[in-house]
Amino acid sequence: MTHAARLAARVLLYSGLFSAGTAALVGVLSPALLLLRGRQQQSAMLVLFAVVCAAGFVSLAYARWLLGAHRFLLRSLALGSTALEAREVAELAEEPWSLTLGWLIPNLLGLSILGWFGPVEIDRITAINLSLLGMVIAAAASLPFYVLVRSEICDVLELAPRELMRDVLDKAERTRLPAQKVSRRILAAVATPVLFLALGSALITGAHLRRSDETEREQTARVFARAVLDVGPGVLAGGGLQEALARGAELGFRAHLSTDGGGYRLQRDAADLVDLVVPLERHAVTVRFRATSGTVLRTELVVVSLLAVAVAALIGVLLGRALTSDLRTATREVHLLGTDVVLSGSQLVNEPRFRAVAALLDAVAQLAARFRVFAQAQVRAIEARESATRMRGQFFASVSHDLRSPLNAILGFSELVRQNEPLTSGQLESLTLIEHRGRELLALVETILDAARVEAGHLKLVRDRVKIGELLGAAIIKGQDLGGEHNVEAIAEFPANVPAVSVDRLRMGRALATFIGHALRTAERPVVRVRATLANPERVAIEVEIPSRRFSARQLEAMLNPGRQPGTSPHRGLALALGLARSMVELHGGTVHVEDRATEGAAFMILLPVGA
Repeated sequence: MTHAARLAARVLLYSGLFSAGTAALVGVLSPALLLLRGRQQQSAMLVLFAVVCAAGFVSLAYARWLLGAHRFLLRSLALGSTALEAREVAELAEEPWSLTLGWLIPNLLGLSILGWFGPVEIDRITAINLSLLGMVIAAAASLPFYVLVRSEICDVLELAPRELMRDVLDKAERTRLPAQKVSRRILAAVATPVLFLALGSALITGAHLRRSDETEREQTARVFARAVLDVGPGVLAGGGLQEALARGAELGFRAHLSTDGGGYRLQRDAADLVDLVVPLERHAVTVRFRATSGTVLRTELVVVSLLAVAVAALIGVLLGRALTSDLRTATREVHLLGTDVVLSGSQLVNEPRFRAVAALLDAVAQLAARFRVFAQAQVRAIEARESATRMRGQFFASVSHDLRSPLNAILGFSELVRQNEPLTSGQLESLTLIEHRGRELLALVETILDAARVEAGHLKLVRDRVKIGELLGAAIIKGQDLGGEHNVEAIAEFPANVPAVSVDRLRMGRALATFIGHALRTAERPVVRVRATLANPERVAIEVEIPSRRFSARQLEAMLNPGRQPGTSPHRGLALALGLARSMVELHGGTVHVEDRATEGAAFMILLPVGA
């Protein structure tokens, strides 16, 4: 979590450190590599250091503004919140490139301006060379800066929820951008360092050649002045002097004689022109010439650099294609996890060429092998469960049939005794208890039979249009049997405009009776109300209130899903009955849920389709 909270501070720290380090490198290395000396070197160092530092302040302001746009996302990630948007996460994933450009572009702009508006002590060609070499150093420094910033942002993205990142990756994969980015990044990783190295080497080599050329031209000018233009005794005084001056001018050395005193001196102006004053025996000669006949970059150096970059680019393209192919294979293997292809044991068509991808595929293969073992165990468990379900259904059906016959006999004979035999009050009370418990047990047996039919898929509904009053009346009578001996009354309430419903009269009555029976058993008030209203033109809503706080709404909702309840739960029997009632409602095309009524308890809400 601390990665997200400190991301902005760490990125700003990296930006400041890289700006300071780059300023030191550019200020010290560029003049030294270009063989500058004296005042030129000092002026170049100060100006380069100031330009890169100023660009660093601009990049810091830009990084602060850019990361400030993601402050809410970073705060949510730091707090572990899941209320995130995939778009915001995808935008944060693209910020390393923007941050790197925001650091690099101010440096390039500042150094490019230096090439045209350099110090007066430095000629134009030297200033351009300094500018280009500084750009190369700054661009080379941007590569590790990008790696560090991307690493920090990737650490933050790992805090995002897996489902959200899955959406981001799926969307990116549909656009095929990842494969294109891999190829481009491999190409840049191979070709960019070669480009920087080739360009820097060309500039440094050109500087050495230029310095050698300057020395050679200075010596040529000195020899020209002393050996050719020195007027001495001879047959013809000054003979051939004008021809020598004209020939020197053709070669770029313009000279004139002067009577100025002073010693030997060399002066250079901003236009890269040199005035060499050479004192002779009778007079002085001033020779004006260009410091060098070369340019910023020699043609042969440019050609060699371009060839090196072209070879590196070709290698980068080939590596990018190979890595993209391997990653595509690895992605396909990951997508096949959990499918029948993995269960049958898939084989790779081509072996991976990169060790990282090979390690990933080995991990996928191990996971696939474990998945096959797990899937086979799951298949066996499902088969065993289905077999147990069938056995249980058969057992329930057999036992229920065996129980229903004697129960019918008990209830029948108790009815005959009530009608044909004179009974005392004690006998009548006992007979009433036998009938009540018998009907309750018979209702439970019928519930077990319905459960067995539902599990076996043999339950057939006989639908009919049933008036809501008839349905609720029958359900309340049967619910009283299931409610035990609690002195609680169930009352049906419904307006006259509630239409009939399309249900199986018998089985829907039993399902509603289960909900009513539970309400009667747990009621803490003497009345349980069963209300019916028209929810919408196609649905009738039946509300069974539960005036009790013994079970919370969450517990009741869990009981409606008995498959989620542990087998040792103390309410397992109640959960099975409520789960069966819910299944019966759903078989009719209806729904059941629980509403929390705060201090008044809860309520079962049953929605049933209106009769056609």
